[in-house]
Amino acid sequence: MDFMKEQHRIPALAPLVEGRTASSSVAYPVDTTGVANQLFSQYGVTGQPIPVVFRDLVPWLKVGERATHYLHSYPAKLLPHIAHFFLASENMCPADGLVLDPFSGSGTVALEACLSGRPAAIADTNPLARLITVAKHSIIPAKSLQNGFERIEKRYLRARTRKHPAVVNIDRWFQPQVIRALARLKASIDKERPTALKILLLATFSAVVRRVSNADPKLSVPVALKGDLHQFRGVDVWMKFSNQFWANARRIEEFKQLNPSEPRLSLAGIDARCLHVDSGGQLQSDSVDLVITSPPYAGAQKYIRASSLSLGWLGLAEEGQLKPLENRTIGREHLPKGSASHFITSVASANSVIARIRDRNSLRAAICATYLCEMEEAICELYKVVRPGGKFVLVIGNNEVCGEDFMSSVYLREIALSVGFALELELIDEIKSRGLMTKRNRTASIIKREWVLVFKKC
Repeated sequence: MDFMKEQHRIPALAPLVEGRTASSSVAYPVDTTGVANQLFSQYGVTGQPIPVVFRDLVPWLKVGERATHYLHSYPAKLLPHIAHFFLASENMCPADGLVLDPFSGSGTVALEACLSGRPAAIADTNPLARLITVAKHSIIPAKSLQNGFERIEKRYLRARTRKHPAVVNIDRWFQPQVIRALARLKASIDKERPTALKILLLATFSAVVRRVSNADPKLSVPVALKGDLHQFRGVDVWMKFSNQFWANARRIEEFKQLNPSEPRLSLAGIDARCLHVDSGGQLQSDSVDLVITSPPYAGAQKYIRASSLSLGWLGLAEEGQLKPLENRTIGREHLPKGSASHFITSVASANSVIARIRDRNSLRAAICATYLCEMEEAICELYKVVRPGGKFVLVIGNNEVCGEDFMSSVYLREIALSVGFALELELIDEIKSRGLMTKRNRTASIIKREWVLVFKKC
């Protein structure tokens, strides 16, 4: 499909348009302006970070299913409560203001923005993330869902294909009969016309791929399950797909109930450092009212590796294409050969830490320095596209690299201030469970808290 390839366009979705779209009172039943104003006032007086629990700030938003948030798993998802809290405050964004997430992942911010009645724009390097985000915003009639499922079932029962894409280490991750069943299922979906339904079918297929693999379901990156794999010999791929499809269909129905208007979703490119619109031109300066984003941490999450099985089966990045895709990702785990020699950034407080990391591990030091340099480019781009008076909400955690505290919240705050943003609020939220990767032996630590920094473009 074209939007997942080089042009990365989103089909069959309404473009950004002028005009007021009323926010759904069901999706956003409470105005958080009063609480938000109290936090801004307290920070203005003390200048000290304020501990909060976002689940308690929006207790009407239960943890668990809401619209299409759980249509597909994804590592290190942003807590919906964070986006919801700021979008429910009238002082954060106009009623029809454009909301941008340049590190959108699976589209949590975009979905909450659309549920609030606002247009959303997203960018992400990972084509799987973009696919999931578009699928989450699908408005598909119930009859079309039923008819589409029946067509896929008929094709699947008749299919005899054994051809499959070049999935990385496919024989390690999948039993032979599972490979055959997935190949038949993918071929059946490929015959669908390129509509919102096909995008949903592909996202559902992707969700099933990991569940029928030999990978440990408790870990975000593929790690082979230990012990006897006999359990996978009886896996019914079609049954897994059927259950996932109808679960997703119910989620779409809830999304339609919470969001009676047509969702307005646009793609702002595939690189936070160079934001574009669908026509190919750059995202207009001073056009964004609110940015809410949770960028990757410095080498703390293997997004491409975590998506590798789905990327392969979907044909978005086959075995030989994974590394080039990772090389385009900010916060990546590895660097191309010959590029691990950069250790200086514009952040003086970070350079001393990077120097100490270099004494232990030069590659990890280069990864940290590259991360900050690339994040500086991304924040400069955000400053350009945010309108004067617009807000920038940055959600970031600190981690440990080679025994050194790598204070991303401090470094990125310094970068944001240096490009012209003004800091208006600093919150700290405890992380209960965000699906972050397990502790990296000897070189990293588990992230337990997040800083939520609110900036204003003056």
